[in-house]
Amino acid sequence: MSHSTLAIPTPDLGWLLVSGGREIGRDTDLSALAGKRSDVLVAIPSARVSTFLVDLPPVEEALHGAMIQAQVDKRGLSGKAAPLVDYSLLSHGESGDTFSVQVVTELPLDCILPSAAGYTTAAALQGKDSLGVTATLWREAGRLVLGVFSSGLPVHVQVLSGKPEIGKSSGQEVNLVLLGLRGESFFERESPRDLVIAIDGVDEPGLIAFRSALSLPVRSEPARLPVLGTARDRLLPAEVHRNRRRRRSAVRNLALLAVGLVLYTVLGVWIWKEAKATEREMASLDRRLAIIQPDVERIQLAEERWRSLEPAFEKDLFPVVQLSRITSALPGSGVVVREYRTTGRNIRIRGQARDVQLANRLLEDLQGMNGFERYEWSMPNPRVERNNTATFEIQGKLKHEGADS
Repeated sequence: MSHSTLAIPTPDLGWLLVSGGREIGRDTDLSALAGKRSDVLVAIPSARVSTFLVDLPPVEEALHGAMIQAQVDKRGLSGKAAPLVDYSLLSHGESGDTFSVQVVTELPLDCILPSAAGYTTAAALQGKDSLGVTATLWREAGRLVLGVFSSGLPVHVQVLSGKPEIGKSSGQEVNLVLLGLRGESFFERESPRDLVIAIDGVDEPGLIAFRSALSLPVRSEPARLPVLGTARDRLLPAEVHRNRRRRRSAVRNLALLAVGLVLYTVLGVWIWKEAKATEREMASLDRRLAIIQPDVERIQLAEERWRSLEPAFEKDLFPVVQLSRITSALPGSGVVVREYRTTGRNIRIRGQARDVQLANRLLEDLQGMNGFERYEWSMPNPRVERNNTATFEIQGKLKHEGADS
């Protein structure tokens, strides 16, 4: 993905914030320069990147990463921490593929911006618009940097060891580097035709001395700020990955919280509406109950009156009929009824029996007598007198009428 807001190393020490090819900020601290922005593409300084070519035999594309990692290990670039390894295909042929590999062995803390939109290399921004195989010399972080590019991709980047000045000594060092590259099979097919010095304020004597030490034509151009940069996912530091995961997790949690609040609100509104509807229904029922309450009271009063008159209409509740049935249930001798009371619905019999067995026999006879099956009969334990006779009290109540009587 291309980005127009770039954080690039300055020619001296520090960082430059560029947007659309224009400088919008400068600071020695990357975090202070970017602030809270999340759209900044950070360019890794060339001194932190190792760039080289790798030729691979014809293999499946899925094996490229492992084979390039083996080359990184072979060159001793795998430190204690896993390095950041990026690669791009330069050429493809029957004999194999050629890749440009960029390795960041260790990225210092002052180059890490957790909120960065992405990472690339400073060299990649220098050669972005070049065509064919080109060579460019620029000043970065107080040092001279030589970059060789193929169709805009860096294939060799080297920070010069001498003074950051254009002169004979720097020209000789550049010339040695370019001569050494001719041993690479990639440069046997094509090599830089000239060298571009992208540095402001180069004096004429220094430029003449530089040219005298170089076997290639030299052109001097003013330094231009890059307009766009492309993020390389493989160069993204682990801290940036963790920060993105935290941000995604925070966004997800906020989304879940928002959904929960919406559901809670909807549920609360529904419960409130249901409560209001229930309240209105209860008020309506109370009004209807108040209207029919006098009729209910009249019906209850009429029912009580009819129950009090029930013995006068139902033969089984007549006292004389009940007494006749009780008399027929008495044994031939041994039981005397002292008291008989009835309301039609409740019967009470008090008497004396020769013994407890005769009292229990009378209870059983009443329970099994026709006409008394509507009653539920009970008798507390009879009291035995000194002469061994038993005084008893038998009660009969209409079944299922206990609550109404």
